[in-house]
Amino acid sequence: QKDRNNLGNARIMGMQADLKLSNEQFFNCLMMFFVGYMVFMLPANLGMRIIGPPRQLGIAVIFFGACGTCLSASKNYGTIMGLRVLIGMGEAFVQVGLLYFSFWYKRDEVATRAAVYYTSATISGCFSGLIAYGVDKNMDGVHGFKAWQWLYIVEGIPAIGLGFIILFFLPSFPDIIAKRGSRYFTNAEIELALQRMAESNSVTNEKIEYSQILIALRDPKSYFTAIIYGALCLGIASITSFLPTFILQFGFDKLQTQLFTMIPYAFATVTLLAVCFISDRINTKGPVLFICMATSAAGFIILMSTTNKVALIAGTCFVTAGLYPGVILTVSWITINHSGYTKRSTAWAMAQITGQGLSIIGTQVYRHPPRYLSGHGTLLAFFTLALCAIVCNYLWMKRENRKRDARAEEFRTLGTNDIEAEKSTSDLLDFHPNFRYIL
Repeated sequence: QKDRNNLGNARIMGMQADLKLSNEQFFNCLMMFFVGYMVFMLPANLGMRIIGPPRQLGIAVIFFGACGTCLSASKNYGTIMGLRVLIGMGEAFVQVGLLYFSFWYKRDEVATRAAVYYTSATISGCFSGLIAYGVDKNMDGVHGFKAWQWLYIVEGIPAIGLGFIILFFLPSFPDIIAKRGSRYFTNAEIELALQRMAESNSVTNEKIEYSQILIALRDPKSYFTAIIYGALCLGIASITSFLPTFILQFGFDKLQTQLFTMIPYAFATVTLLAVCFISDRINTKGPVLFICMATSAAGFIILMSTTNKVALIAGTCFVTAGLYPGVILTVSWITINHSGYTKRSTAWAMAQITGQGLSIIGTQVYRHPPRYLSGHGTLLAFFTLALCAIVCNYLWMKRENRKRDARAEEFRTLGTNDIEAEKSTSDLLDFHPNFRYIL
């Protein structure tokens, strides 16, 4: 996740000036990450079932860590553009980790576990500011390298090491472990994992069902959640790319800026864990997600309506406090309400492709300092649209649950069996009469 943040930090440290990049070229470098991400999202989702989580996640982390480190040696615009595409491609293959959780946890557990996983994003945001502060203050000129070059080296090399740990120690899917055995789990634990996998309506074989792609494309839920996730990704892209720039324009000096970027991420870490835990405990997603999106929208309103430094920092905290739990709640809402691995992967990819497409907008709209009113206004408009999509998705699923309850009651009253209910969930997916959406 630090690979998203460090280009913004490196800009404050002089990378743009040293490489003589125009603002237009810098925005394009930000954008290319999302191009690589968007193109490879669906292949990454479907490929995990074939490649296996340890190999896919491990190799991907090694790959984008190496590409991030190579940015330290970049000398021109073209090199940065190419490396940013490759980093985006690598992260597309890493983000399937959120889908991976749906195989190990029940539907009312996914958000909390995914939130713990996703704290890597908020914690990396905190540490990126702290690391950037330390590097900028102490390492500029060491061994002939600029501070921004050291930033890429210091943040890239540990990612490579982490990739090897994942490659050798991450468990595969429960059904794959059941077939091949595992040095980590007993037979009883493997059996329990298989039961939990079945409860979360995952498929139990490696086969990719291409017909489920079309089913996902016809499902209204896929489009509602794509809009929601798209707005969230637009917000994440803007914050991770421009937060240091925003805070510098608030009137702080360069070193203060690096430190103050930690504050919004610290707020996001707390809300991410707390909100997702509460969401799982009450077993609902839509209303909690609505509150998160409304909180971020309020943050953008604050950023547009004042020039007070304290209020502006508070505004960024409001934005991040809603953004990061919102991402996990949306991902959870997708994975727990789509049955069938291919359908679930496709719906998740649709959301990701929409998200990365809108993220490109996020790299281009912040062009008018110091207040960036057009940029904040654009994001506020998308968040308002997402709030409407949350309501639509909630009402659509609530209506479907009510119809299925009425159908079940009708068959109970008649004393007859529902032939459709006797079919397998693997055949009818989340359209099975016994399936209930989590609202």
